[in-house]
This record gives sequence, structure tokens and C-alpha cells, in this order.
Amino acid sequence: MRTRNHTSVGGFILVGLGILFLLDTLDIAKFGNLISTWWPLILILVGFNILRRQKQEKREKIGDTAENVFGDSSHNVNANSISYSNVFGDLDVKVTSHEFRGGFVSTTFGDSVIDLSGSELVDGESLLRIDGVFGDVHLLAPKNCGILVTAKTVFGDVKVMGERKTGFAQEIIQKSPDYDTSPKKLKLYMNLVFGDVMVW
Repeated sequence: MRTRNHTSVGGFILVGLGILFLLDTLDIAKFGNLISTWWPLILILVGFNILRRQKQEKREKIGDTAENVFGDSSHNVNANSISYSNVFGDLDVKVTSHEFRGGFVSTTFGDSVIDLSGSELVDGESLLRIDGVFGDVHLLAPKNCGILVTAKTVFGDVKVMGERKTGFAQEIIQKSPDYDTSPKKLKLYMNLVFGDVMVW
């Protein structure tokens, strides 16, 4: 099982941004001046964190894997796991596997649409992680399974199965009513920096 140590860089960035906003509110330091000077470094750190995490990600041999640097990318997938990385461009993935086990999706500049509505999960607990820097993420959840969603964004809106939050550094953690008793469960971890997160 993967540990969550790889999220520490992103956590430190969020804490740092929160401290800067607080200092600006208290008129101790001007956040605008700091951001105008250091925002390229913040983007570089976030980008390196995503790339490092991608290299560490454990992929199943039966999974579908693709890396794309420039241009949009579209995939109709019947594999049991997915691992996609887009740098510049939109990503559109439709999964139809009847033994889906989860996977990993990473985007840097572009929107993502992940359609799991035509898939079925294997018995037990599956994990799907989606990370992005600039762009929205829309996910259509699979049917006939329990779902636990942790969705967060720094600058954008979060909407998960009817619940919506707007503003700075928003997070929604929502569990379907049948999650604990369902034989098939999906854990979704969705993290964005600039963009909206939507789960239906």
C-alpha cells in the first residue's frame, strides 16, 4: 500500500500560501509583492512534485499508461487500471472495464474529463488519484459501488454529488451512504491548484 508521504510538498505549499494570506490580512507583509516575485518558483515546485509522484506511482502490468506533452489526449479504455499524464492539453478518458481497480491521472495545463459511468469495479477497495495544476476536473462516477471522495482545490470550486463549496482552499470529503456495506468501493483523491473539481 502506498504511503501518503508524497503529499508533503503540496501540503507545505498550501501552508505557506495560507501564512502569506494571513500576513497580508494583518498588514505585516504585502502578499501581492511576494506572489509577483515568487509565483514561478511555486509553479516549479508543484510541477516537480507531480512529476516525482508520477515516477513513484506503482502501475499494474495490465493497466493502460500514456504520457502526453503537447496536445489533447483522448482514450477509450478497457484496461483494469489507468495511468495518464498530460502536460499541455485536455485529457478525456472513458473507462469501460468490468474489473476496474483505479489508477493515477496527472495534468499540468488542461482540463480532464474522466468517465467511469460505464465501468464496474472489482470486489474490495480501489483507489483513483487525480492531480492537476491549471484546469478543471470532471469525473462521472461508476454505478453500483460505494464511493469515498476527497476533493480539494486551492483556487476554484468543488462540487461533489450535490454538495458545493466556493472560495479559497476548499475541500469536500463525502462518502456515499452504502460505502461501508458495499462489496465494491472506490476511493477518489482529487487535488487541484487552479481549477474546479466536479464529481457526479
